[in-house]
Amino acid sequence: MVVLGLLCVFPTPYVARAKIVPQDSASIGLSSMMNALGGQLQGFASLLGGAKQPVDLYLAVARSNEVAITVIERLKLAGPDAFGSEAAARRALARRVDVHSLTGGVLEIEARTQDPAEAERLTQAYVAAVTERLNALGRERVTRKRNIVQARYREAADQVTRAEAALMSFRRRNNLAAPEAQLGAELSLRAGLQAQLQAKLVELRTLQQFQGGDNPQLQAVQSQIASLRSQIASSAAPATGAAGPNVAGLSEASGRYLDLYRDYKFAQALYEVYARSSEEVVVEALAAETASDAQIIEQPRLDADRKYNISAVALLALVFGLALFTELYAPATGIRLRWLEPEPVA
Repeated sequence: MVVLGLLCVFPTPYVARAKIVPQDSASIGLSSMMNALGGQLQGFASLLGGAKQPVDLYLAVARSNEVAITVIERLKLAGPDAFGSEAAARRALARRVDVHSLTGGVLEIEARTQDPAEAERLTQAYVAAVTERLNALGRERVTRKRNIVQARYREAADQVTRAEAALMSFRRRNNLAAPEAQLGAELSLRAGLQAQLQAKLVELRTLQQFQGGDNPQLQAVQSQIASLRSQIASSAAPATGAAGPNVAGLSEASGRYLDLYRDYKFAQALYEVYARSSEEVVVEALAAETASDAQIIEQPRLDADRKYNISAVALLALVFGLALFTELYAPATGIRLRWLEPEPVA
């Protein structure tokens, strides 16, 4: 127990730790800035992977073999003057360095060695390696998003061009400047003709009561009524004149026009969404090149409190518990321990 007590303190272990927070586009203000350009972009950015990543993903990256290999190469741990092979260096790092997550998505890197300078070097190397790995993954993600958005942006532009050409061709073919306004004008014209016809019919009945059949005024009203009825009848049949189609012609063309107009508006809205998303990807690429993908909120520092060798403390507690059992508990309760009884004399 005295030896284990000394081993609990000597050699003295040292622990160095650092805390980092992985960054995303939302944390540096890209989402709020791009959402000011259009409300549809937030859902689209989430669809392309712009949403915040879970902390488990960053934890898996920090514990990956790529990060460990980067640390080994940076500190030259795989060599005759260090741990020998790369596998031995990775096993040594697994025993000495621990990466875990804290509340709020914070990653804590903790190195425990018997040399304080070595503990700080390991922690600093791990912070740099994790940051480099996150930056590399961020650049790959931005490149993938850029390729997808640019391809869809070109397709959306072609779709807008085709939809606009089809709509303009339909307007020229039917001699339409604005179908909605022209349909309203034709309906107003037909309503005016019907109102004039009703007024002339009232006038005709009045003249028939007080005038004879040979009266010129009565004949003029009858001629005007016939002309109005002819105009109303012609507007009921589909026809196209110098000013464009009439009401019946517009009614027949309205279905096709609505289909073309709907396709054009959808293509235009899709084009605007991909245009904003393309701008977001460009800004995100610039941010990935000029800013770190992990914010260091606590630089690698040694802990101020004294540390103890955990294995020696555990063995000391085990031996102390065994001593209590054999020296106090067993005699007090009458338990017979065979390994403590003397062997019978032959």
